[in-house]
Amino acid sequence: MQPEAQVMGQVAPMGQQVIVVREKSGGPKVFGMLAILLGGLSILMEALAIGEWDGGLWIATGALDIISSGLFIYAGVLLFQYQKKGVWMGFGAIGVSVLSGLLFWLVVAAEASDELGDDAGGFFASLGIALVGIQAICCSIIVALPLMMNGADLD
Repeated sequence: MQPEAQVMGQVAPMGQQVIVVREKSGGPKVFGMLAILLGGLSILMEALAIGEWDGGLWIATGALDIISSGLFIYAGVLLFQYQKKGVWMGFGAIGVSVLSGLLFWLVVAAEASDELGDDAGGFFASLGIALVGIQAICCSIIVALPLMMNGADLD
């Protein structure tokens, strides 16, 4: 599918019409494919880890991660089709992923605090929040760049 060209015109002084044709940027397609690839890899990794799920925490966070990855793939498909709602769907997927990550790391921090002391719990909580924040920022950049580069290309 070729990017659609936008045709804009104005009347020149001599009554002739000037037509300016601008092709849509390839950025949304590139970032859409990147989101599809990352979401697919995430679902593959979660599918390989299903055998390791041995408790409620693992099941809850694993299910949230699969949902988030599916939404990220759908956002990539929408971006690939130059649809602006792909950006918002991507932010929703990132929100679900952040919820899952925070839930996991805070439970791990509480367990570490009980077993190893408050210092270990604080370390794991800080580490988890940092990792979740880095992941959220990187994914947000992938989703938001097509809108920031040229939002007029998105429908």
